[in-house]
This record gives sequence, C-alpha cells and structure tokens, in this order.
Amino acid sequence: MRSIRPFLRLSVLAGMGAALAVTSAFAADKTFTDEQTRAIEETIHNYLVTNPEVLIEAMQALDRKEAAAAQAQARAVIEKNAEALFHDPSTYVAGNPNGNVSIVEFFDYQCGYCRANFEPLRETVKQDGNIRFVLKEWPVLSPASHFAAKAAMAAREQGKYLELHNALFGLKGRLTEERVFDTAAKVGLDMTKLQKDMEDPAIEKALKHNDALAKALGFEGTPSFIIGKDAYKGLLHPDEIEEYVARARDECGQTTSC
Repeated sequence: MRSIRPFLRLSVLAGMGAALAVTSAFAADKTFTDEQTRAIEETIHNYLVTNPEVLIEAMQALDRKEAAAAQAQARAVIEKNAEALFHDPSTYVAGNPNGNVSIVEFFDYQCGYCRANFEPLRETVKQDGNIRFVLKEWPVLSPASHFAAKAAMAAREQGKYLELHNALFGLKGRLTEERVFDTAAKVGLDMTKLQKDMEDPAIEKALKHNDALAKALGFEGTPSFIIGKDAYKGLLHPDEIEEYVARARDECGQTTSC
C-alpha cells in the first residue's frame, strides 16, 4: 500500500497557503494596527504548528464540499439529458430493459479498468434481475478503441451486439483492427455487412453525442457511470455497485427512468 504521507504533506501545504491568505487579509485590513496584525499572525501560526491536523480536516471538508457540488451539477445534467442518457435508441440496453434502476456505463474497449469492472457489473446485473444496463461507447484511448466501438454498434444490425461486446472485453492485450475483425468473425457476424454498417454516419453521430454527454457530466475517463440519478467516476468495487443501486432504488421507487 502506498504511503499517504505525500498526500497529507500536500494537504498541509495547501492549508498553510490558505492560512497565509487569511493573515494577508488581516494585514490589508486597516482596522487592525500593525501590532495587532502581528499578534493575530503569531496566534494563527502557533495554533497551526501545534494542531496541524486541523489543516488536514479543513482540506477533507473542502474535498467533501467540492464533491457534493460536482454531484449536484452532474444531477442537473442527468435530469436535463435523461432521455439521451437512459433511452437513446442508438444505445444498447442489456440486463432487464424494463428494470426499475439504470446503470449507464461510459466505457472504452481498450480500458483496463473497464475490463476489471466487466465481470462484477455483469454479475450484479444478472443477480439483481431488475437493472437496465445502458452501454455507452466512449472510445477515448486510441483509434483502435474507436474502431472497436463502431464495430460493436454496427453489430446491432445483425442482432449480435452483446456477443461482440462480451468477446471484445474478453480479449487480452492491445486491440487492433485485425483483432476486432477476427473477434467479430468468431461470434458469427457477416463481415461484409459489418464493414458496410460500420460506415453508417449515424454511428459516428452517436459516438460524438456520447462524448458530449460524458464531458457535460464532468467525466474525465473510463469507466464512468450513472446509477440512478448520480454520477460516479472510475473503477467500482462490487460492494459499491450494489450500494449505489440500492441507494438509487430507495430514492426513485419503481420508476423506470431512474
């Protein structure tokens, strides 16, 4: 396990910077004499030296406040774009299409963390039985990622999206166009039709729309999720997935758009 000392040191330094800003404000405030200002600065300095944990607590409180603000902003974006996020006809919905809670995943087929989350997510969706699993391709890592996303989306025309999706996440190592096509052939796709369907302008339009949605939500990479009405970034532990689904279900009741 990595030491947290560097992080704590940065937190303390940031807190010291904030404290210095406060003392500077005192210095600029002509309400206090120079002697009073020095006394205040000395009192703050001595207190912080004696109680450095206060700085850490302050930074943690700031982190929580910023996280809450970010989540509130994401919720507003989710509400405004609910139809595009949960019911876009260009997006494949796995699990139970009539489930009462949605998990929306923004993913990249070449993302290692997405692969790590692949089985836990599938297992949670399967065991729960009442989750709409909305799969949003967001190829951000490489041209091969983009190629794989187009192939998967085009596979819907042959009714084999999920087969190709699962097979691509089952691959080890880096993706290439050749590996994508080899995988598509192995799951039984008509390759001539697949290549033609991949050039449909609607696929590129949908990918650009996914990108715009992800950025509006403040996502910075894959995997990123919406579960119910909240947004989450990064790898999710199986226990977290279950917790967030339960939280969404408690908040939303039996609605199918949550």
